[in-house]
Amino acid sequence: MFWISVLLFSLGICGVGLLLNLPIWVPPLAGLMILAVVVRISGNAERRLLERCGETEPESGNYPRITNLVDALCLTTGVSAPEIRVLRSSASNIAAIGRSPDKSRLILTTGLIESVSRVALEAVLANRIAQITNYRVALTTTTLTTFGLTLGSTRIRIWPLLPLGLLSGGRLAKGPDLDSDFSDDAAGVAVTRYPPGMVEALEILENQHQIAGTDAHTSPLWLLDPSDGAERPSVQARIASLREM
Repeated sequence: MFWISVLLFSLGICGVGLLLNLPIWVPPLAGLMILAVVVRISGNAERRLLERCGETEPESGNYPRITNLVDALCLTTGVSAPEIRVLRSSASNIAAIGRSPDKSRLILTTGLIESVSRVALEAVLANRIAQITNYRVALTTTTLTTFGLTLGSTRIRIWPLLPLGLLSGGRLAKGPDLDSDFSDDAAGVAVTRYPPGMVEALEILENQHQIAGTDAHTSPLWLLDPSDGAERPSVQARIASLREM
């Protein structure tokens, strides 16, 4: 839908140029330039989205417990093991990013790795890996890097491709449904078959999940909103839902 929208927009620019009786070579050139610019910024969008999550680094074998848990969970779910990246922060949180389940990344804060038990750590890893498996991470990442792509700083930001999203259905331009946290928790618990593990993790993360310097635009990628800028279900509501399972 995104590339069809871009193509139609480029053709529309060409049509307007012809109606304005511009030189015959100007409208096609303008359309091609728009298409080239969109291809360029979209191609680098996932890398920029990763950078907006913070200054991460490869796991590099420093946390074998994480690697073992991820490998076991990926074997259970049948998805390729994602790249593990570490964000040095005292906060406790985890995110998943990637436009394809076979080329995804997990981002874990050092605070999470060092502050939760093995059971709770397995629960949050299962939560994000389940989202990779069911393509929710791919949908979220694709949305944020196409119709939801932003340019600029945290103070001044523009959504250059938002009009395309509005024309092609609107919902994609607004980003993923943040109320999906409940179904995300259920999907993760379906992997571990142990709801108390996720309850324990949420209770620990509730008051220490905010990460300084993280872009609020990346909120849908995280287990808990690192900036508290988005309207998402409360931790207590998610815990209550898990306890009913």
